[in-house]
Amino acid sequence: MKAKSLLLAAIALMLTACNNKEPQFKINVNLANADGQTVYLQKDGQVLDSAVIQNWDATLKTPICSDNEMYAIMLKSWRRPLSFFTDNKDIFLEGDAQNPNAIVVKGSETQARLDAFNKGYYEMEAKLEADSTINPADGEEMLKMHCFDYVWDHPTDPVAHYVLYRYKWAFGPCEIRTMIDNIHHADSTLCTSNLKLAEEYVEKLERVQAGQPIIDFTQNDPDGNPVTLSQLAEGKLLLVDFWASWCPDCRKANPDVVAAYQKYHDKGFDVLGVSFDTNKEAWLAAVEKDGLTWTQVSDLQGWGNAAGALYSIAFIPQNALIKDGVIVARNLEGDALMDEVAAQLGK
Repeated sequence: MKAKSLLLAAIALMLTACNNKEPQFKINVNLANADGQTVYLQKDGQVLDSAVIQNWDATLKTPICSDNEMYAIMLKSWRRPLSFFTDNKDIFLEGDAQNPNAIVVKGSETQARLDAFNKGYYEMEAKLEADSTINPADGEEMLKMHCFDYVWDHPTDPVAHYVLYRYKWAFGPCEIRTMIDNIHHADSTLCTSNLKLAEEYVEKLERVQAGQPIIDFTQNDPDGNPVTLSQLAEGKLLLVDFWASWCPDCRKANPDVVAAYQKYHDKGFDVLGVSFDTNKEAWLAAVEKDGLTWTQVSDLQGWGNAAGALYSIAFIPQNALIKDGVIVARNLEGDALMDEVAAQLGK
């Protein structure tokens, strides 16, 4: 009898364990040109599951979470993960691994809202670019307001929080703070991952505005020699220029920086280039081709550049003009760069 009772107790325990198993949902992947590759499921930068793609198909599983947060899949051949909403239920991702931007996500209503927003944004962008009567700066402002309006009108929608963080580079700190305050006013309990990221970003961004002391850093030059910002800047006016060889806008901006350097270097102006490259050869080839004769550094981590993180660099080119250990101006270009350098040097 005692043995039978122990057996029944063990069976009951096993059944309880089975019933308490965390409920899961699936991410079904169907990708052409990906057979044999491992696809990784991520959330908040952490890998949750992985599977090898066979005959285009793979299935990933993850426990249902309490919030409707974003997930992502990643292949080693991709430059960045593909993010999406799941609504905590089975979804399907279909497309071509060689064209991740065209992968379709099916089964999530939240993702459908994001897709609709993206469609409207890209259509507006194409229309503005095709209209020669619209000044590019005015077009950028219209796109910026398209994002602002969505975030403002849908404060409790996780898609709005994604839009806020995704397009944070378009806004100044006051504008970001205004949107965040509106979200908290609508629901003070909201705490999505993208909202938290936006809050962290704006805190860092406020720390590196004009009038703030510099944040020091050290990175290596192409020869492996460490270069420290505060030491290089001592006794001079220094432009910290964040750029990359693969960035078309950076390459277009380089002649203006070269012109300012050539005109004012002998009068106390210097430049420190911080590259967001990962390929050293491409970086140095661009330095040579564009005539960037000032000090260059990089940790070759691309968007993961540590100095870029300190200065909240969400797009490039960006720059910070520093003097006497203080940031005196941000993101100068063209005539504005030349004029500010001249003013700071008293020329």
